[in-house]
Amino acid sequence: MSADTPPPADLPPPTGFLRRVHGWLPAGWRMRSGLIAALLTVVALVPVGFTLAQVALVIRNVAYWDELDTAIAMLLKFEAGASWREVLNQLFAVNNEHRMLTSRLFYAGSYWLTGTVNFIVIGIVGNLCLIGLCALLVATAGPLARRVRMGVLLAFLMFQLQHYENLLWPGASIDHFQVVLLAAAAVVALARGTRPALLAAGLLGLLATFTLAHGLMIWPVGALALTAGRRWRHLGLWLGFGAAATAFFFQGFGVNPAHQIGDVSVAGLGRKLHYWLALLGAPLALGVAPLAPFLGFGLLALLGRRVARGARSRERIALPLAAWALAALLLISFGRADLTHGHVYSRYYVLGALAWALALFMEFEDWSDAAHPFRPLLYGLPLLIAFNVAANVRFASFARAWTTCRNDAVHFYIHYGVDGRGTFALLPAPAWATQLLERAERTGVFRMPVLCHRRSFRDPRHAPEMGYFVDRIPVDSQMVAIEGWAAFAGRESKPGQIHLVLQSAKSRLIFTTLPMERPDVIAVHTAERWRHAGFRFQTRRWLLPAEDFQLGLLIASERGVEFTMTAHRLDLTGAGRGILATGP
Repeated sequence: MSADTPPPADLPPPTGFLRRVHGWLPAGWRMRSGLIAALLTVVALVPVGFTLAQVALVIRNVAYWDELDTAIAMLLKFEAGASWREVLNQLFAVNNEHRMLTSRLFYAGSYWLTGTVNFIVIGIVGNLCLIGLCALLVATAGPLARRVRMGVLLAFLMFQLQHYENLLWPGASIDHFQVVLLAAAAVVALARGTRPALLAAGLLGLLATFTLAHGLMIWPVGALALTAGRRWRHLGLWLGFGAAATAFFFQGFGVNPAHQIGDVSVAGLGRKLHYWLALLGAPLALGVAPLAPFLGFGLLALLGRRVARGARSRERIALPLAAWALAALLLISFGRADLTHGHVYSRYYVLGALAWALALFMEFEDWSDAAHPFRPLLYGLPLLIAFNVAANVRFASFARAWTTCRNDAVHFYIHYGVDGRGTFALLPAPAWATQLLERAERTGVFRMPVLCHRRSFRDPRHAPEMGYFVDRIPVDSQMVAIEGWAAFAGRESKPGQIHLVLQSAKSRLIFTTLPMERPDVIAVHTAERWRHAGFRFQTRRWLLPAEDFQLGLLIASERGVEFTMTAHRLDLTGAGRGILATGP
């Protein structure tokens, strides 16, 4: 079909999205290219939807590893009445060679607004940074065909389970996705070429610098981009911004003594270079470690070819951003090569995957023409789909293992009230984790999940005819537990109906309980349907007031809400003890 040939008469006129597309395209291929663009957009949304669904399945409001050492520890200092100077010191403090100001501002903002922090919200914000990065690059890619090519490549390379740490762990996503978004926004602002945009780029570069240490690489990369564009006045301002930001970053800077990152021998530099190539190639190596450095070298060759073919003048966003990703990984290799013993952690994959997506985008631009804008992408689409599926299959077990470690650590903490009792721990220093969480839960700064939750009921009916028995009331310095059974004669017991009442001179608290089967009860009461009459209450001791409670039992059923008080007591004053009265 030539450029002047109208679309076939039997095709309906475009509507909706295609109507808008129709006006952007040359007349000869408007209809066909519009349909292809729409179909490619739908295809690109599949890995995005799948990845976000995986996140939604496992994200939880729990504190794990870095979230304890950074967020919880910092907020406890705020709760203790830190001065403004101490607050600023906490926000800008060095942690493992990073100054994580931006994520700390999210934690602090949550605390100042709500008195607590919700890590589900933090995780959503972190993943929105990845979505925002892709949306920004698509929006600034240029004409429709370029936007579609950019979107498809980003979708299949950035949305898959190789990035499981960043996707599933709020403490990682809020830093590692956020720094990439900030760097990309700085590059986009620089490309606009105006003085206000330069100032915006400087602010974004400053935020990237104080998100993670490799955000520093935006300054030399930006300087090279301005030099290539011969923007000498802007270059002077940019160098001034960069010098000030770098000097501020290194003010009072310290290296974690446990991190051996200073080996500059020939062998040490060789290890760092090898690790850098592995970081570059890992996203396409699919976990085959020996292959990664060769692929990393291939990425360098691919980008070198782009530079040689004039990408410096044509790609004012894609090329500088790819260069920043390479420079960021180079800095990471110097800081982490010896510490990680050559292992490429999932949190670093976002940089290599971004570099590959941008390099392939520039290649596809070179292969495409106005008559067939999507042909190279359509040829490459089966490979992209196969790669995305293979990456999800290959790394699904790693994602499950990470989730299992976290969930087991949380489970054992909930069960025992202390960290480190099970196979996995919340933090390598379990005693410190327990201390932090106890203080956070006492003050209300943050609360890990509990087994039994507070409830409230209006006008429960007193029912002294309720049958019950309290078996045990174990109390120690960490946990309070109460076990027994309760039921009404002639009624079937159902799981989830039994609640515990704690009544003191000051408080009346009602909690859900964990349902338990009681075959011993039905062995005695053979005429009753009381298999599910058992209950267990368990909570961390510091979540209850230090008061002397009388125990009651409440059953909420289709017949209403009924309760009775017992002669048993839970005395949490002093050392604390459970007191079983004689008889029921």
